[in-house]
Amino acid sequence: MYKAMLVDDEQWVVANLRSAVDWARFGFEIAGTETHSPTARERIRELRPDVVFVDIRMPEISGLELIKQCREHQPDMLFIVVSGFAEFSYVQKCLNLGAIGYCLKPVEEEELVPLLKKAKDILDERAEKDVPSMLECLMEDTPPGLERFARLLAQAGIEPGRGMRVVAAVDLEGPEPLPPYRHVKLNGRSGRSLYIAEEDAQAPLLEHLRRYEGQYAGIGLSRPVHRAEAVKAAIEEAEMAACQYFIAGRPAVCQAGEPKGYGDFKGLSEALRKRDMSELTKLYEDYAGWFRTGAYRIKHAFFLYNTVLTAILQEQRTDAEQLEDYLLIDYERLIERYENLGELLRDLQRMTTAYLGGLYVQGQGQIRSDAFLAVLRYVNDHYNRNLTLQMLADEFYMNRNYIGQLFIKHVSRSFTDYLAELRIRRACELLRDSNLPVHRVGEEVGYHDAYYFSKIFKKMTGRTPRAYRTNE
Repeated sequence: MYKAMLVDDEQWVVANLRSAVDWARFGFEIAGTETHSPTARERIRELRPDVVFVDIRMPEISGLELIKQCREHQPDMLFIVVSGFAEFSYVQKCLNLGAIGYCLKPVEEEELVPLLKKAKDILDERAEKDVPSMLECLMEDTPPGLERFARLLAQAGIEPGRGMRVVAAVDLEGPEPLPPYRHVKLNGRSGRSLYIAEEDAQAPLLEHLRRYEGQYAGIGLSRPVHRAEAVKAAIEEAEMAACQYFIAGRPAVCQAGEPKGYGDFKGLSEALRKRDMSELTKLYEDYAGWFRTGAYRIKHAFFLYNTVLTAILQEQRTDAEQLEDYLLIDYERLIERYENLGELLRDLQRMTTAYLGGLYVQGQGQIRSDAFLAVLRYVNDHYNRNLTLQMLADEFYMNRNYIGQLFIKHVSRSFTDYLAELRIRRACELLRDSNLPVHRVGEEVGYHDAYYFSKIFKKMTGRTPRAYRTNE
């Protein structure tokens, strides 16, 4: 939601502008109004609105002079002039200063709507360019990058010292969840969004977000942070908290808390080593109960999966390099593979039972290699699309879990790892051989979330995309 401010020395004009249109419908909230131009100048600097509607003729400071003064502090602020019929030459001067349009008093809806759409298009286009910059600054982990990130926060009107929280929303279908809080939207990949919101002691964010429960699969809220360099960790917190819907099996709003350790899972490896089925059955029942109470989060489910797979594969004396091919590298891969925690636990129990019965042997079973080759060719040709196992299952009329097993069997990679490696290889080529901006490189290979692209790229290559391009 973008912020608008209304400035006119006549109160009736301010009221006219406020009531002429449903501002929220066009992506705006009215952050403030003012009838005294010197006060308006100070409030504009304080509120840092995205667009200002300004009266062209006001006592003390005219609209023309107000635009000049405000642009000294925020050059990219948008202005729309409110004028009378006989003032076009004066309006022209404002347009020359960068005002994007004007409207006549009294303001009518049909005149205001095109101006709001124009302003939103300009702001959206800027946001698309700025978002990767903000996120890349965080990924760089360098003092210059963090300084730039802090400046971008300031441009959005957010002061870290007041306290900030990161909000992550999964399966975004409802309205934007953060008005009236001062916030900046970091990204919006398919079905997901990230925001930095300024803390408000009078209106706790968690209570506000609970109103949207059910409109999203999950909403996660980080703990408060007060420094720009702490935002990266807060993003991880919020994203993991948003994934609580996977654990709960239903839409959920969750706030990050003190991280809980993994001590309760130590008995699992020992029970697998001893092949103690009764103990393993009890442990799985205990885990299911603990997860249901909310005591454990997505990172614990990720830990549980890798612990079971490691124990099973090490027992078969799988070498370390091959073992890595079977394990998941982050919790997001877990969500791609399973619908919810219940499905994950059932699969782990199935693998455990097969292992104890001597049936879990790598490569066992008849495989229709011709069918898999068709799947593999499809993935190689369409890697830049939003591919999932379910999409492949629908395309080839096969069970999605079976397709997942075929990838492990024939390429020693899970589907998600194979796809990620394919995309990152192509991204490396584009970074070396083209001048495309980093976020466009991500989009070309199938990552429409600049932050996630940078995170995966760094995890797989050891460098951020920008550092890879400059060979740092």
